[in-house]
Amino acid sequence: MEKINLTKQEKILLTISEITESTNKKLKFEDIAVGLFKKFPKDFHLKGYNNYPDSGDSVKRALYTLRDRGILSVNNMIFSLTEKGVDVGKNLFAHTKNEKITETDNLDRYILNEINRIKKLESFNLFLENKLDQISMTDLFDYLGVSVRTKRMDFKARLNFINEVVKNLGKKNNLYKFHNFITKKYRDDINYKLNKK
Repeated sequence: MEKINLTKQEKILLTISEITESTNKKLKFEDIAVGLFKKFPKDFHLKGYNNYPDSGDSVKRALYTLRDRGILSVNNMIFSLTEKGVDVGKNLFAHTKNEKITETDNLDRYILNEINRIKKLESFNLFLENKLDQISMTDLFDYLGVSVRTKRMDFKARLNFINEVVKNLGKKNNLYKFHNFITKKYRDDINYKLNKK
């Protein structure tokens, strides 16, 4: 079997996908650390102790990077795959099984779900009707799927996720235009939220 080089994040995603059987099942950090050690003992052992799993900062950093990419959801060191994470994990699993992943123009399920959610927003319909002055900052939070109380890193993760959804659309697409409009209109508020400690 051909050897495939994976990054640390890909190995983590693959392991979580296998443990959860590609679902949104919640996992404790310790479950992930042990699962990584069992699957990739040379990569995820405790430094200086080859017989023990690594539960240090490098694994935590990689997990939080996956969160920032919209792949993981995190709450009090309990982790679960997002819809995007489930899809990406399945594709990675297929790739590592030496199965060819067919490239199509179809969008992944998590992108389609997000697009359908946005299309139902009142602010999007106001945008289509050119009633731009009726679109408020509250609409920005609805669009991003967050609230005023959302923590900075979770806000950043959602913004990154929406940016990724939009980049899959053409510049002539109304959702793409709406994204540019609302993020430019509230650019200062977005920057404030991103930089707030």
